[in-house]
Amino acid sequence: MPDTIDGIPFWLLKVTVLLLGAAFGSFANVVIYRVPLGLSIVRPASRCPACGKAIRWYDNVPVLGWVMLGGKCRDCRAPISIRYPLVELSMAVLSLACLYLAVMRSGGLADVPGLALLWVFPFAFCFLLVALTFVDLEHWRIPHVFTLVGTALGVAAAFLTPTFTDVGWKESLLGMALGALPIAALIEVYFRLTRREGMGYGDVLLLGMIGATLGLQSLPFIFLASSIQGLLVAVPMVLVARHSPTPPWEAEEAAQASAAATTAEPSGESQPAPTDEPREYEPRTSGLRHAAVPFGPFLSLAAMEWLFFGDLLKGWFLP
Repeated sequence: MPDTIDGIPFWLLKVTVLLLGAAFGSFANVVIYRVPLGLSIVRPASRCPACGKAIRWYDNVPVLGWVMLGGKCRDCRAPISIRYPLVELSMAVLSLACLYLAVMRSGGLADVPGLALLWVFPFAFCFLLVALTFVDLEHWRIPHVFTLVGTALGVAAAFLTPTFTDVGWKESLLGMALGALPIAALIEVYFRLTRREGMGYGDVLLLGMIGATLGLQSLPFIFLASSIQGLLVAVPMVLVARHSPTPPWEAEEAAQASAAATTAEPSGESQPAPTDEPREYEPRTSGLRHAAVPFGPFLSLAAMEWLFFGDLLKGWFLP
């Protein structure tokens, strides 16, 4: 790595991107919380979800604010999820990794503006992957705004920096199409054969975004690595818990059905004796074949693995 770039010490650039990454991590937390709820990401200012009090600027310093508060709101002492510092720290580390990636892609010859251009597209890609990962983990869905913006940025990067990324505009468009269309077809075939939903169309658009950004050649690894890593989580989950997590929409449907059953008009048939214990929702299925886990986080993880280690992985997955 160079000692200076355009006369600026490299250590200063590293500190700068670390701070930028942490700041964008704080913004990512706003996006993760508000976008699924349909709220503005601009107004109002950050507030405690429990008491509604505005968070003071000095309590909103990435990572340090959470540590100094002991993970609790200053006003009502309600706990603040560890997700907030985790996202901020992750974005800081990813921002630094994107700087090293930019220097490597430029061969150490880019000036500061050129380096910034090579940094911003991978960093924006990582930002979107982190945001949609945490949304998918909580809500089991991927807002289309993330993937549509990410796809547009991926195609733009292919037009602006093809020499440095080996992903030209044709490679980007092919990656977008061949990442999304086969999976969309597979979803339709699977649904018609089983009458059950497998992957969602949020995953389809995510694969289109990944293909547009990383190119067609990344897709074999993305498909394989995300599937293996998903199984490594799903199998222990099923073995330990005996069933996979219930998607939020199915839990809501079960709760509505249970409520409807308790309020239904009595019929002439004998009814079971009432009980004071609440009825638990029985999982729809059991066993690995029906295991349900959000797939977006595993696609995102595989995409980051290719982004930062693609040159090494190409020797394994490409002829």
